[in-house]
Amino acid sequence: MNLLTESLWGDEGFSALAVQKPFIEMLGVVMRDTAPPLFYAVGYAWGRVFGFSEVSLRSLSLILMLGVGILAGKTIYEVGRNKLVAVLGGLLAFLSPFLIPFAFEWRMYALLAFTITGSVYFFVARKWTGYVIFTIMALYTHHLALFTLAGQGLWFLLSDFEWKKPKKWMRQLKPFWLIILCYLPWVYPMYLQTTRVQGGGFWLAAPSLKEVLDLMWRFITGGVVEEKRLWVRAGVLLLLIGKDWKRVGKKWVELLVIYVFPVVLSAIVSYLVTPIFYDRYLLSVVAGLVVLIVVGARDKFKWILLAMVVFYGLTSFGVFMNPKKRPFRQMAEYIKQEIGEDDVLINYNGAAHHLWESKYYGVLAPIYTPSGPLPLYVGTAQMTEEDTVESIGYVKGKLGVIASEPIENVEIEGFELTEKKDFDGLTFSWWIRNVAKN
Repeated sequence: MNLLTESLWGDEGFSALAVQKPFIEMLGVVMRDTAPPLFYAVGYAWGRVFGFSEVSLRSLSLILMLGVGILAGKTIYEVGRNKLVAVLGGLLAFLSPFLIPFAFEWRMYALLAFTITGSVYFFVARKWTGYVIFTIMALYTHHLALFTLAGQGLWFLLSDFEWKKPKKWMRQLKPFWLIILCYLPWVYPMYLQTTRVQGGGFWLAAPSLKEVLDLMWRFITGGVVEEKRLWVRAGVLLLLIGKDWKRVGKKWVELLVIYVFPVVLSAIVSYLVTPIFYDRYLLSVVAGLVVLIVVGARDKFKWILLAMVVFYGLTSFGVFMNPKKRPFRQMAEYIKQEIGEDDVLINYNGAAHHLWESKYYGVLAPIYTPSGPLPLYVGTAQMTEEDTVESIGYVKGKLGVIASEPIENVEIEGFELTEKKDFDGLTFSWWIRNVAKN
């Protein structure tokens, strides 16, 4: 078992089921969800060519994260003009222990990192056709791509824009006008999605300053565990001090503004409007910080960069070989073997529920919600009336309960526990109606 072959988790299951729907029906799900449609459109096509298995779906994310490494390397070369440093920097971006798990996750985050990294590369290179294409793709992948566009626009106005030539203003701003025009069709759906999140009890919370700084520190050190960060810090510091600042100084500041702007804006919006600050929404910043650390490295510091690539590679291999997602596939296989004709299944809505994993793996188990409707979160957009049940009617056979907490925390009124089985943090239990209480 590894990151490529482990079971899908909840949001992955939601996405895997969405892209299997007819195209128009899938777009309806997207409109009711919280993200733009590009990831689902790409997944719709990918799945119909390569299938909808875990390996097939996650292979697309892996390819996209490889693209992130390539584009990060191209950005480093564009600024520093050193091929070896660019290659090592691209490898460092791809092998970042923070990014590796998202290279094997069937969600839009790899596509977001790929499109934003491409947008930054083409912006830095001032290759406007590629910039327009990648930026539009990023905006149709995730709303937070707007913050990268804002950083790029700010830098362009401060650095490149010829304010003293009004006749050229429209021509100079042509790439940005094209992006805005192409994004206009999605502005109203974006408004609906963001207001739905704002008023729907969404689960994110506004971060503290310490949480923002801690996340940036994790980004800078590639997500390496705390006890192994010391020499990574030393390597980062040496690469920054020993940089050829005369060659890369202004471009480095440009990249700093573009990559840090989304962090600052997402924190501000989280405080003033609605919480949106989340590490996986900012994956492009991780690759961007690699670019900032590596670009302009002098020849005598290449051995430090090579050592970091080796260390990141070994660490990421360990992450790859030690998956953390719960083994729902194995649980589903067990349930299918044990369930009888009169038995009924439910998902217990405690710390979490597993409706989308259940559906993906062919186990029909609605969410048990005796306390009433669920709050808004990723998933409610695809639910039907049959996906929740507030009370359990007459059950001829046994009641099977899927849960993600210790069995002693599971309570089913009117039923008593007869059998339980643990699947590495997932629990499945059989219950029968308590005749004495009914």
